[in-house]
Amino acid sequence: MKHRTGHLYQRGNQYWLQYRVEGRVIRQSLKTDDLETAVGKQKTIMRPFMAADLASVHAVIESQLRTAETTVQTALDDAHPPLAVDEAWRAFVKSPNRPDSGPVTLKAYAFQWASFAKWLTQEHKDIKQLRGVTKSIAEEYATNLTGKGITPNTFNKHICVCDLVFRILKAKARIVENPFSEIQRKRLRTQHHRELSTDELKLVCQSATGELRSMLAMGLYLGARLGDAVKMDWGCIDLTKRLIRYTPNKTARRSGKILTVPLHAVLMDIFGETAPAKRTGCVHPTMAALYARRGAYAVTDIVRKHFEKCGITTTREGLGVYKVAVASFHSLRHSAVSLLREAGAPLSVTMAIVGHSTLAMHDTYSHAGEAALKQAVAALPTVIGESKPVVALPPPQADIRPQVQVLAETLNGKTWRAVREKMIALSVAPSAVMAEDKKQALLLPAKV
Repeated sequence: MKHRTGHLYQRGNQYWLQYRVEGRVIRQSLKTDDLETAVGKQKTIMRPFMAADLASVHAVIESQLRTAETTVQTALDDAHPPLAVDEAWRAFVKSPNRPDSGPVTLKAYAFQWASFAKWLTQEHKDIKQLRGVTKSIAEEYATNLTGKGITPNTFNKHICVCDLVFRILKAKARIVENPFSEIQRKRLRTQHHRELSTDELKLVCQSATGELRSMLAMGLYLGARLGDAVKMDWGCIDLTKRLIRYTPNKTARRSGKILTVPLHAVLMDIFGETAPAKRTGCVHPTMAALYARRGAYAVTDIVRKHFEKCGITTTREGLGVYKVAVASFHSLRHSAVSLLREAGAPLSVTMAIVGHSTLAMHDTYSHAGEAALKQAVAALPTVIGESKPVVALPPPQADIRPQVQVLAETLNGKTWRAVREKMIALSVAPSAVMAEDKKQALLLPAKV
């Protein structure tokens, strides 16, 4: 039958064979310009079809299709080589589809990916292309991470970064299946920093000097995070209005929300120690330079050593091989929140001061007024230096309206002079007492 023998035709100088199997047309170059050679190749190719049953014919077709697919894939690889493992990170950073992560987050991602790439090079030297990483290799890497004794949180971060890189580069690396997509994440056990007691705060803050002293005050009286305190700019500080306005680095890219926090008297004194002509640029230039050059750890280490010098335990045994921080600069932020709440500050005011935000609470805390903020900040105890006692305002005066009414009922042409004197005495005396008390209450803490 014709569809079992096929027929020859020429395309240019080359002979081609065309045949049909089960209605499917197949064309194949014989790669020769000699008719006799072409006929010989035709017989060789068509021989399996001449006497084979239908199942055998299908098997031959599938084999030829697989061969064709392999040939196409080889040609594609030659023209566009698959993404190599050592090129993956650069490709990820340049990808328009990756998350819009900030510099700090991206730096952490780079470290976590480098850990995987280094391990892969050591354990599977034959894997050069990203698509060569299989599920079994991903599982092996996860087992390796667990064996290091790292915390569940660190484990999850490493696996999530690998999952992210493979997902973003799937098309470019011609990956069929993401090997990290099914790696089970570990259950987290949240470990919080503790707040410091008032005695600990006094010891830590009063023994600090220089830029460290100012930073610790910002941590306590602003609830500022370490990075924000270190890099605080004088342009954010308004000593005239006794306010500080800044955008926390953690939320700068996400929301850009500016926090407006009243300055506590202690902070006013500390900032006032700097001459007006020098109030430009970074408030803590030395610490900021160290932070930029060596990272947050360098400054954190200074704070840790200061805490330990004050007799405060800063770490404890963790779930992994590393110790867990229990007291650090961030403890000042926890202390600020606790002290504000203990002072009776509304939840919305506390959240507005320290910059905590959730979608559920946003509308509530965003309406906190400046008066409420100032009252809450002023309620924080003075733990840096000695402060003069502040005389409390007198309790509210008794309502004098009933007495005025009684006097009014006795008012006539003969008594008006006496009634007038009594009313004047009744109204003036309380005001005079309150004025004197108010004068005493305005005494500010002594300069630190």
